[in-house]
Amino acid sequence: MSTSSVSVRQLLSASVAILTLSLTACLGGKSEEPALGWQGWSATQQDEWYAGTQGSRLMPLAWLRALEQADAAKPFTDPDHLSRFRLLLRPGGALPVGFAIDDNDDTDLSVSKLRWFDGQGSKEQWVGLNCSACHTGEIRYQGETLRVDGGPALFDYQIFVEAVDAALKATAASGKAGDAAGQAKWRRFAARALACTDDRHEGCTQLPDKSWTRDTAVNRGRLLDALGRLIAWEDRVEDLNKTPLRYGYGRVDAFGHIFNKVSLFTGAANPTPNPADAPVSYPFLWDIYRHDKLQWNGIVESARVKLGGGYLDVGALGRNSGEVIGVFGDVVVRKDAGLGGYKSSIWADNLDNLEHQLRSLKAPAWPATLFGKVGDTSAGQKVFAAHCASCHQPQPGTQPYKVHMEPQTRGNANNTDPWMACNAITFQSSPGNLAGTRIDYFSGTARYTQEPAPIAKMLATTVKGAMAAKKGQIVQQAGKIFLGLDQSPRVVTQEAPDLRPLILNACYDAKSPLMAYKARPLDGIWATGPYLHNGSVPTLRALLLPAAQRPTSFLVGTREYDPANVGYSTSATAPGNSFRYDTSLPGNSNRGHEYGVKPEDVPALLDYLKTL
Repeated sequence: MSTSSVSVRQLLSASVAILTLSLTACLGGKSEEPALGWQGWSATQQDEWYAGTQGSRLMPLAWLRALEQADAAKPFTDPDHLSRFRLLLRPGGALPVGFAIDDNDDTDLSVSKLRWFDGQGSKEQWVGLNCSACHTGEIRYQGETLRVDGGPALFDYQIFVEAVDAALKATAASGKAGDAAGQAKWRRFAARALACTDDRHEGCTQLPDKSWTRDTAVNRGRLLDALGRLIAWEDRVEDLNKTPLRYGYGRVDAFGHIFNKVSLFTGAANPTPNPADAPVSYPFLWDIYRHDKLQWNGIVESARVKLGGGYLDVGALGRNSGEVIGVFGDVVVRKDAGLGGYKSSIWADNLDNLEHQLRSLKAPAWPATLFGKVGDTSAGQKVFAAHCASCHQPQPGTQPYKVHMEPQTRGNANNTDPWMACNAITFQSSPGNLAGTRIDYFSGTARYTQEPAPIAKMLATTVKGAMAAKKGQIVQQAGKIFLGLDQSPRVVTQEAPDLRPLILNACYDAKSPLMAYKARPLDGIWATGPYLHNGSVPTLRALLLPAAQRPTSFLVGTREYDPANVGYSTSATAPGNSFRYDTSLPGNSNRGHEYGVKPEDVPALLDYLKTL
């Protein structure tokens, strides 16, 4: 990812940091190369979107290159294997879309500060995910393929993480096996992971075939120990996230994962497990810079600092920092950190670069040459005005666009599955090292005690602390990114056969502004299925039906498009349709959002929606 000539991390004062970020916002991401076409990006911009680092650190790059599948002697990165998770592949053996190489100095980091060979420095290359892994779609129809940058991916994050953990554990188990046959997987992994691939060959030995290696008995011991430390961390994360609910393709409980990571990073001795059991669809990103509220429940606000002819959106900076924390970022929350903040792997300058690049991304236009032309839309526009426009605008309009938030209240006909919003205001855990810290980090008198606290607040504090270490005074602006939780619901703690009805009642009674869902503008909506915030309705045609008539279960996983129904095909014969979505499960409900459109008006409305 291209950056300004002076790195934000190297600046000595916040005023210079703000100026540099302003220049990044004004100048970064430009290219003289021709645009790819329908969404306005050049090939360079697209590549930067696919591979720009945010500071995510899943595992060392050398380990990923060496890792085999848990139950086979095949590379974990084998294209067929990666396709199982619906990752989008890139040509020439490059890492998949959204896999970014990170070279953070790990001196002040924690879980990713691993050493596995003699003489190793502090800037080993790691690989992690960036936003494009979950926000890049692809549509196929009659042998043609359309890439939708900024659109929802079909990536199944849940089974991907499970497969990574299983592969790491199988490798470690092989390293501890008592016979040569049992150690075969380990020996292959160690030989590759300890190979010398750089030009310096520091600490390396040259082999008779002229190649270089660090594969010694001592380094193998270090490698096995480092592997065990990474596995132990992943086990702790999994213990907090554990849920019987299967996400399926195109969904993840991002807040659940982020909140639980915060619980771990704060250093609490016994963090409270909060099951990540409310997965949501990956939202489309091509107009988010215009919205005043972000995330499905509006927990993040746009907060723009005008800088010359441009602006820095510190709200977006905070939102993306939270994403990095949830997806393999590394944050060290220290007691009494003060203005020094929390050391982290977050690349704040690149977060701003990626966010700025999104401002030039256009919504995909209906490809009439592939799907057929759309007829007259005047009738559909009238139906939209009568049934949809009170909540949804066809285009985001001026910026910042004031997004309609639909409260989830008792008896509201527009209520849908409540659990993402409810979890966001009920999840709590011990503050750990945050105890004694100002809840607003820099201002106010309220401080964390040793008592459990809302994790949403702890996330905001952690983000501000991480930003303090990266940007100095600009963190005071980042404090605007999260809504205050002035009315936290009562959390029922007594034992009961099923606490969910009691918890949901507490969420309704709280009257929190976060107990709501975002009704966003609908530009490019045709390319963003499945629909509703939790992906519980397969097509736009099904969404316009009364809730009782929508499919109660359907197949997902294919990229084959259904232009008549506007969404991915649900046919059992469509290639890749291997996960059955069950709307009867908590977190999966498809109720609500009944628009009252007459059946005879649905075709006209669909034609209009295709053109947005």
